[in-house]
Amino acid sequence: MLKVREAVVDSVSSSGSTTVFVLMGAANQELICDLEQRGGLRVVHCRHEAGAVGMADGYARFSHHVGMASVTSGPGVTNTATSLAVAHAHRSPVLLLAGDTAQGDLSNPQRFDQDAFTQLCAGDGGRITSPDQVSGMLHRADSALAASRPFALHLPTDVQEMTARPSSRHTPEPTGHVTSDDAPDHDAMAATAASLLTAADHPVILAGRGALNARTPLVRLAQLLGAPLITTLRAAGLFAGQSLEAGVAGPMGDGRGQRLLEESDAVLAVGTSLHPLAASALLQRRVPPRLIRIDTAPSADHLSYDAYLRTEASLGARSLERALTDRGLDESVPWWRHLVGSTRVHLPTGRTGGVVHPLVALDRLRNLLPEQRLLVIGGGHAALSACQMLPASGPRDFTCVSTDFGAIGQALPVAIGACFARPGQRVYHVTGDGELMMALAELHTAVRYRLPLTIVVLNDHGFGQERHNLHRAGRPGHHADYTGPDLATVANAMGASVYSITRQDELGILSGALGHEHGVVFVDIHIDSAYLNPVSAHVATAITLPRPI
Repeated sequence: MLKVREAVVDSVSSSGSTTVFVLMGAANQELICDLEQRGGLRVVHCRHEAGAVGMADGYARFSHHVGMASVTSGPGVTNTATSLAVAHAHRSPVLLLAGDTAQGDLSNPQRFDQDAFTQLCAGDGGRITSPDQVSGMLHRADSALAASRPFALHLPTDVQEMTARPSSRHTPEPTGHVTSDDAPDHDAMAATAASLLTAADHPVILAGRGALNARTPLVRLAQLLGAPLITTLRAAGLFAGQSLEAGVAGPMGDGRGQRLLEESDAVLAVGTSLHPLAASALLQRRVPPRLIRIDTAPSADHLSYDAYLRTEASLGARSLERALTDRGLDESVPWWRHLVGSTRVHLPTGRTGGVVHPLVALDRLRNLLPEQRLLVIGGGHAALSACQMLPASGPRDFTCVSTDFGAIGQALPVAIGACFARPGQRVYHVTGDGELMMALAELHTAVRYRLPLTIVVLNDHGFGQERHNLHRAGRPGHHADYTGPDLATVANAMGASVYSITRQDELGILSGALGHEHGVVFVDIHIDSAYLNPVSAHVATAITLPRPI
């Protein structure tokens, strides 16, 4: 007979994950020992509970297994709030194993309704109050994780020690082909969609994160139609290396995808919710293009569709391909080639010394990065430029954390989690000083575990996006100015290999920094705080104003 905590560990240790990120307290210390000794998991000790959940999130994003974290009761749980919300927004399968106060301990100062709290943050979870709930609760957790949703499981200390029967792991059945009951006939809708696309002079294919398994049929469709392949930011890199690839839609792309959506007369949107930030080029048009959507979700309320295949991305794409069987490959010069040659981000010219322009620094960085790289972007204003300048090498190798929940302070833990998810590969993390300071303690975690992590800080000595927002509003910008510590000195004290760049004519230092192959490398680049990314106001408006209908 097993104790409840042992039954839980036996179940979660069979998930395929090899690592759990923890911060120990009285309510989860026995559980952590079980995870290592009984479950055979590598236990990574973090500096803050938010960091533990953030690392589990990064592990999930880059390993495509469940990311696991464990924290103690009370403040241990409340400290996870933003990281759980970020995982929920990104749809990361993160399992939080939280210790909880004993059920009869009514005077414990850490006692509160943890389950209700994490339901608000993670969207799903439960509390085991008796041994006979173990199997059912683990099945619930498996179903949520299989649907790429986080789940918070709360284990009171007294219940952990109770006797439970062994629980076999439940594997949810795949959902497969999904259509709504009242949708028109699937094949007929596919035929309608195909006719709309073949009648278009300027068709575009826009793929989101829900289309990551549909690369091959979408490339085939693009070849049949002579259409460019663009993605949302969350699917960046999906078509890397394809001749018809044309960048990322929205203001955080390099401009090509935005221009093509503005000129399109038919858009095939696959696996994307068409969030207003990504679909701004469509929403702003007086005469919208024909819109065909393939997705499993219900119709969004901010756009209307000319055809909608409510099904999984690869199935819908193959249905369209069958409907276009009689159409040969379009061998002509694509209609859109002349539109994208001049829309990439333009670099400033004439400056050779003095303060560093962030675009120049990022351009130098791009040329030094390996062709295939794991890239984690964070920050506010810094993230705008980094996403525009640093293309993804593949859809499983890139994430921009600050776009998920609009939160900063989360990206360093995600980058650390990526290191554990992809052992032997170096992770490159580009961020701003404001965000880094919010998670600075976890820099020591990266050093302590000797991770292959290169951190590049675009240091504008404050919060750049807020600084520019204040200026636009006619308010004093000093509220966003932060005179921080010498980050290079701090990183050196923690044990990182450090490089500092304060002038543009010192950017040659980047070559040595990027060539450093061992442990944590920290590059502090002091950039021009006056630089305003042209899309800054657009992004600020998209976040603060209601969604357009």
